[in-house]
Amino acid sequence: MPKNSEEINLARVVYDAYPHSDLLPIDPEQDCSSLESLLAKVTTENIGDSLFQFLIVEIVEGGESTLDGAIKVLEQAREDVDTVIAQLKVHVKH
Repeated sequence: MPKNSEEINLARVVYDAYPHSDLLPIDPEQDCSSLESLLAKVTTENIGDSLFQFLIVEIVEGGESTLDGAIKVLEQAREDVDTVIAQLKVHVKH
């Protein structure tokens, strides 16, 4: 099993894991050949999914295109979203 990002294609892993990625205007063979090519695709074209775009930008910029970095920045993003959800729930009227 691969242990670091040099041994795996993070672009393809994220694409394959993302729900309904097959609906994105992305050619997995061409656009997911590397994180750099996927980043170029999601930042220069309107792919219609800002969450997917966010994930790729965060992995490349904040996670330095590494497996460990990707996990770290996405876990932080999850914590941030959980915090916002918790605050929204405080304001829900029953």
